[in-house]
Amino acid sequence: MVLDTGKMIQGMVLALEAAKFTAKNRQMQEKFFKALQVTIIGMVLGYGATAVLVSLPLLLLRVGNNVLALVLQYDATETTVALISFREATDRFLNTLPLFWLDVIAHVRPSLFSGIFFAMLDEIDPEYAKALLTWPSKKFRWAKIKFAAQRLAKRYAMMLAASYLSRLPLVGWMVMPVGSLMLMARFVGYPVATAVALLSVVAPGSRHTTAFIFKSLLAMKDFSGDLLKPYFTQMGVKPKQRAVFYKQYESSIVGFILSFYFFVQLSWVGPAFYILAQAAIAMFISRVIPRPPKYTPGDSWEKVHGRTKEE
Repeated sequence: MVLDTGKMIQGMVLALEAAKFTAKNRQMQEKFFKALQVTIIGMVLGYGATAVLVSLPLLLLRVGNNVLALVLQYDATETTVALISFREATDRFLNTLPLFWLDVIAHVRPSLFSGIFFAMLDEIDPEYAKALLTWPSKKFRWAKIKFAAQRLAKRYAMMLAASYLSRLPLVGWMVMPVGSLMLMARFVGYPVATAVALLSVVAPGSRHTTAFIFKSLLAMKDFSGDLLKPYFTQMGVKPKQRAVFYKQYESSIVGFILSFYFFVQLSWVGPAFYILAQAAIAMFISRVIPRPPKYTPGDSWEKVHGRTKEE
């Protein structure tokens, strides 16, 4: 499905409106700072534990190297330089860990983020929140694990195939441009995708930019899945049904997520924007997704969604 610019703008406008509402609403401010406090404490503890487990062995190795150099009278310069280089690489790795621990907290304590979602939904559309809470939540853990594993295996197989095919003589240079064209076309359409693919051929230096754009599109889809988790869990939406949901609302979702995604990637500042996005997605749900009826035995998301579309 090619992205619709108008719906993307609609998603961005909703994101901005929701962010303003959260900033002005006293109850949402309290929820926001409570969630942020718990998240930051968890991230600091996780980051600190990881830093100690990584830094302490490196410190002991450097001390041991210096002691042995004095006792055995050998030149420890090369070893010291290697340890320093390894430490610098480790520091760069640790700088990415705050967001890793944010993801861990989101999965370990989902109630922290679902709570702020339902609080926001109750503030902007109480009737929608009441109707949604009548549904029995279903997590489908095994189905989600299976779906995620299949998706990961598919992506890895595609990357592996592209890596091997790109080494072929004569046609190898065509693999990445054609692959980019086919994959990006579903998001931006063939004209724009063709232009990007041709640019990667004419200007090889732009391939990193092309790869960055495509990876960002995939990451934004994963990010939207995390934000929509409270809605999906409450409505009992299965992984394959979620794919149908994304196709129907893809343009609006991408526009909405785009408003927060790059801010969330900022170390230590990112969690604040993540929590803000989690609250804001409630406004997206209430404005874009039709309100479900109160749950009755036998109802399912698929039945209700199909009935809503017909209406």
